[in-house]
Amino acid sequence: MWKAFIILSWWCLFGGTHLVLSSASVRPDLVAKLGARAFLSMYSLIAILTFLPLVNSYAHHKHGGMQLWTTLGPFPLAKGCNLVLMTLAFVLLVYGLISRPPSAMMVSGRPEARGLTRITRHPTFAAFFLFGIAHCLMNGYLTDIAFFGGFAVFSWVGAEHQDSRKVVDIPGYAEFKQATSFVPFGAILRGQQRLHFDELRWPIVLLALAICYLVRMYHAQIFGGVLMVS
Repeated sequence: MWKAFIILSWWCLFGGTHLVLSSASVRPDLVAKLGARAFLSMYSLIAILTFLPLVNSYAHHKHGGMQLWTTLGPFPLAKGCNLVLMTLAFVLLVYGLISRPPSAMMVSGRPEARGLTRITRHPTFAAFFLFGIAHCLMNGYLTDIAFFGGFAVFSWVGAEHQDSRKVVDIPGYAEFKQATSFVPFGAILRGQQRLHFDELRWPIVLLALAICYLVRMYHAQIFGGVLMVS
């Protein structure tokens, strides 16, 4: 139990510093004093200094504590869901980092739902949300759930926190938020958006798929676990 508590403590420190530094009561004053670039550098440094110990603590306590499940559901089903979720997560992550959607930190201009943001307005957060869920399907020890589940919780809370700030700061963001979704394909399933394939940047999608395949092919050697592409 204490091993999972250590991991959760690091998640609280990492997530807490993120939320406080980016809050409406703290961020504007720091940006005014330090400048936007210096603030972003400080923000990134603190993120690294809290995230690396989080990863290190999990590396030392992997598959620790009580085992609640081997796989969440039958192995073929869990593995299949893991494959689908992780493939989508890679596409969202790579696409989001390259395209910089309206929900990104340092983006200006009136937001518009187009291309990837019709699927999710927070591609990077949504990618880590799916990453956490996908890995919880395949890892049922307490420390695994604390670590990977933390990605899902932090991503959801972080996206909501960022939305709340941008609704106030950016004209038109409230309408953009209302017309889109955090959960991938949520707005499409609700009938608020339609998926326009011609708006997607397919070279980025193909790059993400190639990275996804390489990571899964060498997953067992680098991270352990089963051979994910077999």
